[in-house]
Amino acid sequence: MTYVIVHIVHIFSVFIYAGFLFTDNLILMRMQKAMTAEKYIQTRQLFASYTKVLVPKALIVAVASGSYLFYMNFGDITQELSNFQILLLIKATMGGWLGLRGVSQVFFGIQPLVFKSHRFPFVLSVAVILLSQLMFVV
Repeated sequence: MTYVIVHIVHIFSVFIYAGFLFTDNLILMRMQKAMTAEKYIQTRQLFASYTKVLVPKALIVAVASGSYLFYMNFGDITQELSNFQILLLIKATMGGWLGLRGVSQVFFGIQPLVFKSHRFPFVLSVAVILLSQLMFVV
């Protein structure tokens, strides 16, 4: 029962984080072309003020619950890793990087040296979601 609850919490927290990245990359960035610079800055500030409360916490929950799910699903390490384990390792690495980047940026004020926009995290989030669907069929 614990596994199911953690899994559901993980899915919802990933929806929140990936939804934020989706909105930022595919909606707000496109709105920039239709708005004046002043209006766009005002819109981004308003969006940031609403998302700063929820999104970083959702990211922490996603990484923590994902770590638990990783531990429960990885299985025994034998001579050779299975395709499932390899894809799960790749997915966990991407998710861990997203979590480390998000926590260090939001809570410690450490700005990334590269990938300063949300495009790369968005691409990684999509890749993680695709891997989560692919790894159970390989």
